[in-house]
Amino acid sequence: MVWRDWLPCGVRLEAHGLRIELPARWSGRVFRRDGGNATLHAGDFPLALSDGEFGDRSTAAMPEVASFIALTEYLPGAGLEPGSGLFASRRIPLPLDPTGFTASRLAHPRPGQVGMQHFFTTASRPLCLYVVIAGGRGSRRAQLLVLDRVLASLRVAAGV
Repeated sequence: MVWRDWLPCGVRLEAHGLRIELPARWSGRVFRRDGGNATLHAGDFPLALSDGEFGDRSTAAMPEVASFIALTEYLPGAGLEPGSGLFASRRIPLPLDPTGFTASRLAHPRPGQVGMQHFFTTASRPLCLYVVIAGGRGSRRAQLLVLDRVLASLRVAAGV
């Protein structure tokens, strides 16, 4: 599989106070489970329609070279306070650090995949960004450039 270049003719995905611009040939969705908060999934391959917050089914079906993003909102309470502790960071660190991606950071380690997690608060909403990349080191630089552009387009509205 050949890595796809960033194309400006993508789509805006927007729901539950989350908005992101996806390149052409990417798929994505924003959903909210009963009693839960918003989750966004995006990837440069067809995503599983029924999936968990961290995309276990989607990442299990990733092609040999692919990228996946999950952004999951947490419910405050029971010691979780937006803007403090694990959620003290106020933004996604862009550009993404390639050394922050390892197999040990995957929710479900799979051959050929590396991942990263970053917890933060924005618009008073505690969130976790989870990114999975499949492919060798040679393809990761191009993948990270596209992921940086996609994540730079992310907007989170307060009070949703």
